[in-house]
Amino acid sequence: MTEARVTLAIAAAGDVIALDLWDDSEPPNLPTGRTLPVEPRRWWLIDAAQHAPAITAHIADRGALSPLGGGLIRATLTGPGWRGLLSVSGWFDSENPDFGPGQIAATTIHHVPVWIAPISDTACEVYLPSSYAASLVDLWTRAIGVTEPPPAPCNSPDGS
Repeated sequence: MTEARVTLAIAAAGDVIALDLWDDSEPPNLPTGRTLPVEPRRWWLIDAAQHAPAITAHIADRGALSPLGGGLIRATLTGPGWRGLLSVSGWFDSENPDFGPGQIAATTIHHVPVWIAPISDTACEVYLPSSYAASLVDLWTRAIGVTEPPPAPCNSPDGS
């Protein structure tokens, strides 16, 4: 079990859009949501779907937008022990103090591909394939000593 308190919330990732740019331009500044660099020339736009038409017009023929949220789960780990919890069955150095808000890291935990995005000093979001959610939720709930896992998320647009 992890020593520091961590809570776990699971939800459908929902509003995640991949932005690929094929030139040296930067992604547009969004009035809401977050822009996270995932790969060279690729960003994830979190909570930015309402801006998709404006982004499409801005990038024109210099790139493409692709919705990703339908196949992903967003696990929110909150509490001072979130970094330690990610070390359970993982090989990523989440304790590095330079890894913070505005960054994202791709790695594997428990043989599952994940993307870790710190949102504060005491919280992060972990994006993972829906098909592996039950396995990671089980691992994490056992590690934090919770006997009942959070309710399983739904990925349908109406929340059912």
